[in-house]
Amino acid sequence: MFKKISVWVAVFLISLILLGTILFGSLIIHYYEYGPRFPRLQKIAISIASIPINFEKILRFGNKLEPLKQIPRAHGEKVENIVKIKKNNKGDYLKFYNININPERKELLVLPRYDREKKKSVVEILDLSNLKVIHRYDHNIDLTYEKFKVGKDNTQKRFQYGHPLILDDGSLIAKNVMFSPLFKIDICGNDLWSTKEMNFHHSIERDHEDNIWVAGTPNGVSSNVKNNLDIFRSGLRFADDSIVKINPKNGNIIYKKSVSSILLENKIFSDSDVYTSRDPVHLNDIQPVLNDGPYWKKGDIFLSLLRNSSIIHFRPNTNELVNYIRGPFFEQHDIDIISDHEISIFNNNNSKAEDSKFSELLIYNFKTNKYKKLLSEQLELKKFKTPTEGLSDTSFNGSIIMEETNSGRILFYDSEGQLEWEFVNVSGDGKIYPIAWSRLISNLDSIKNIKESIKNLKC
Repeated sequence: MFKKISVWVAVFLISLILLGTILFGSLIIHYYEYGPRFPRLQKIAISIASIPINFEKILRFGNKLEPLKQIPRAHGEKVENIVKIKKNNKGDYLKFYNININPERKELLVLPRYDREKKKSVVEILDLSNLKVIHRYDHNIDLTYEKFKVGKDNTQKRFQYGHPLILDDGSLIAKNVMFSPLFKIDICGNDLWSTKEMNFHHSIERDHEDNIWVAGTPNGVSSNVKNNLDIFRSGLRFADDSIVKINPKNGNIIYKKSVSSILLENKIFSDSDVYTSRDPVHLNDIQPVLNDGPYWKKGDIFLSLLRNSSIIHFRPNTNELVNYIRGPFFEQHDIDIISDHEISIFNNNNSKAEDSKFSELLIYNFKTNKYKKLLSEQLELKKFKTPTEGLSDTSFNGSIIMEETNSGRILFYDSEGQLEWEFVNVSGDGKIYPIAWSRLISNLDSIKNIKESIKNLKC
């Protein structure tokens, strides 16, 4: 039935297969250990290697978001022993733990989470005086993106709101948690504008003029980068993350600048950075300065760069790099200005050091040029660790939320460091589903205006 083949042909074929396997593995190892070398071949190799994993995900979850793998445990306690269920006014359930509500609390929480029952991502506004949902944005992302050609991860069943910004009239500016057009909807979920000039990602923040700052990645690279890096002669490309200022009324871009250009202009970026990664900057937060202070000016911005674990203090008005900060943090996310001489830094703490088991909250003092840690014992008690993403947010009264994004968990501490509540995005199936950068609203005028907009809602 089958023809016999000679031994030398069999040996030759086996040798070819063995050699191909070795080369295939080398392409992947080189990419993850040393960075791109043959980027097109490596991309193909990684796609092939991912087939079994992707096939398993399709069988298990279809085109829906999969549950998170990391399940938080509170110092060895079992979740079912500490769970308390709080019913909101829409008839749905949000699950909180260790509840110790302060009825005098003024703040609102903006909670972007995947709702398994609805099979889509939702944004809810919670009143922290009673943990009730006072508004939910019932929005169909497919309709918003219908006019755009977008990737599969932006469909309704896979889309995740990332760090949505609520304006005083209740309108919402948002995007996918990573890489999508930016859009604005009104309080009823009706489309107002959208922009796809580039892919936007990570944080969305408002400055002193009510303009919006967000990280963007253009399809190409800036001319400054192209003209000053020899790497482009080899045809290698990389993500040229940029700082982008947007008019919230119409979505028009007011200002944009490549972060790599800033680094090049200040001689802290080179070809070797690009060889290390096709994402050599990874801008994950832009924090605008709202008031003048002894160490910054209104209109300045702080940038968090993950790849080289650094923070940039930049002045767009004069194109000046004011400070370049490298500190005791590693692959950090999220910067907040908490006084006229201090910033907080959410340190993912992904180094191999002995004390890197937990993510942490660092405070950098510009007066003393020293760091201190907040909530260290509390976070260690909760085994708080998110290798990627994550944020903190500080209220006007010193209360703090800590988001353990990889575990779908938020911890809320009062100004004395006491845990007031813990939220985990647990669904009815007992699994934990994604959250994507929550936000405290603590400005009293904004709180009043947003509540008034919800009260007068007519949809």
